[in-house]
Amino acid sequence: MSQSLLLKIARESITEVFEAQNIIKRGELIKDYPILNEPLAAFVSIYINKELRGQSGRVQAKESLLEEIIYHAKAAAFEDKAFGPLKVSEYLQAELELSLLTPLEELSYLDISDLLSKIKPKIDGIYIHLEDKSASLLPCDWLQFPKVHDFIKQVFKLSNINESDLLKHPRIYIFQVEKSRDEPILK
Repeated sequence: MSQSLLLKIARESITEVFEAQNIIKRGELIKDYPILNEPLAAFVSIYINKELRGQSGRVQAKESLLEEIIYHAKAAAFEDKAFGPLKVSEYLQAELELSLLTPLEELSYLDISDLLSKIKPKIDGIYIHLEDKSASLLPCDWLQFPKVHDFIKQVFKLSNINESDLLKHPRIYIFQVEKSRDEPILK
């Protein structure tokens, strides 16, 4: 199964909303590509002129890969609170990026130094969880936070977990991402 097929599914998910009709043939896709029925996590990001225009995803799949892609493509286009709903004119100029996540791998660590030594810069994404607080950063976020300590500090900030909460030993996971991006419909 190619990345271009997955990007086509993401794009058709958004087209379904604009055209108010079902385009994606779920049954056929799952029959032809059984992996689409597996629970795999995904993020969908929308860019216009290289600028982020919408994003949605989660680090742990709640549904099949097919349903994750469909849901997050629509959510990135129409439900990202940082942006208004995508307009047709924007959609025609938008690039879609699909990120498939590896399963989460929990890190065991003794202290912050030990934790920092186990994270691979520019490769690992991070997911942190403590009680009812959690947050994640994708590997692409290393561009904004290139130092390991800054990267970890940011994920703590996003989760509202203090670094002093390391004494409570929050669960910290790493994951990697395989990304692909399509071209705008109109250039």
